[in-house]
Amino acid sequence: MDLVIFGMIFMVPIAPFSILASVYDTSNGMPALAYLIGMIAMLFTALSFGLMVPRYPSSGSIYIYASHELNGPIGFVVGWLMILQYLITPAVMLIMAGEALRAYIPGVPVWVWCLIFLAFITVVALRGMGATVLVDKLALCAELIVLLLFFVFGFIYIVRHPDTAHFSGTSLFDASKFNFGSVMSAVSLCALSFVGFGSIVTLDGECIQPRKAPPKAMIWIVLVLGFLYMAMSFIASCMDPSGKIMAADPTNGFYTIAALAGKWLGVLTAVANALALGLFTSLSGMTAVSRLLYVMGRDNAFPKQFQKVDRKTGVPIFATLFVAIVTLVLVFVVLWTIGMDQGAKVSNYGALSTYFMLNICVLWGLGIHGKIVDHGKWVRTILFPAIGAVVTFVIFVSLGVEVWIVGTTWLVLGIAYYLWWTKAKKHKIDLLSTVS
Repeated sequence: MDLVIFGMIFMVPIAPFSILASVYDTSNGMPALAYLIGMIAMLFTALSFGLMVPRYPSSGSIYIYASHELNGPIGFVVGWLMILQYLITPAVMLIMAGEALRAYIPGVPVWVWCLIFLAFITVVALRGMGATVLVDKLALCAELIVLLLFFVFGFIYIVRHPDTAHFSGTSLFDASKFNFGSVMSAVSLCALSFVGFGSIVTLDGECIQPRKAPPKAMIWIVLVLGFLYMAMSFIASCMDPSGKIMAADPTNGFYTIAALAGKWLGVLTAVANALALGLFTSLSGMTAVSRLLYVMGRDNAFPKQFQKVDRKTGVPIFATLFVAIVTLVLVFVVLWTIGMDQGAKVSNYGALSTYFMLNICVLWGLGIHGKIVDHGKWVRTILFPAIGAVVTFVIFVSLGVEVWIVGTTWLVLGIAYYLWWTKAKKHKIDLLSTVS
């Protein structure tokens, strides 16, 4: 259950609050369809995780799978791309939190809120997973209550205002406005709300049943939150069927829609989402990336300082502090350069590319290469991962040129670092030893 909570917090049940207006506008008024496609893509990827986790119950996740099923250098590159996702996600979440609060407290700059939230999550992360899970449980309950309130009062608003609001299925599909490229571009943005389910695999080392629990948890996370995302997209679209409110404010348009049912609801959803993203999701992200850096440090892929763990808490102290500093820098980089939405897509560059490689690992290692004795399982080892690879690749292509430039630059830096670390510095990276 703790794994499900951790994953749901990282994905955030109320995550679409911050980007729903942008998703609505980009998809030509079909945000529910964008979330449906995203859910399907992640479901096939979760099934691939389900095959790999029992074979390699290690905190390195896809990084370890690629190292064993393909080769060591590819495994390092995959781990490097995972770092991109996990490093930039907390920064993007902090900015989203700050933007939500700025709508109601304009006198405080976004970066100030980011600093406040970052200080809190760093302190909690250093206390260990016990504190993290306790905070996550409380946060999840609060988020679900806020979401329920939006559903109830949003429904009541639609019923009571037939002149300006009405129930319609166009948020799921509208043939007159459908454009494949636009919808996939929206999926590439809203995918940020889904990619967090993979983060629970970085905690396999702290899981009681590392071979069984994570695969089941991931399936449940994707299905439950996928339907919640579609439901809130549907309600919001019905409250603002013309889309004028969301088009007028792509950053905070959702809160304006919620305020139609009551000003208090607009404030509540903004504050709740700010706390969820700025504190709890960012906390989960920091925990995930610090564990990944620890594993890669243990494999001699990074300096030995990343291997250090506090004996009492089990927390990789150096890795956690390193992530906190990098997050601080990235907050200002994203704020002053590419912006919140593009920052989310850069995170998805790392997530989608590694999820694509996960499906390739299953397709090649367990399917084509035939490491599974029972060849009757071709549906799980060939068909499903092939579908997952195609869908994630299509979403990846829809990220856009600017995101490709940033992501590919990071990729080139990773390859250069690998060559410097292994050739110039003569370090031997023992990627193939990390299996428990």
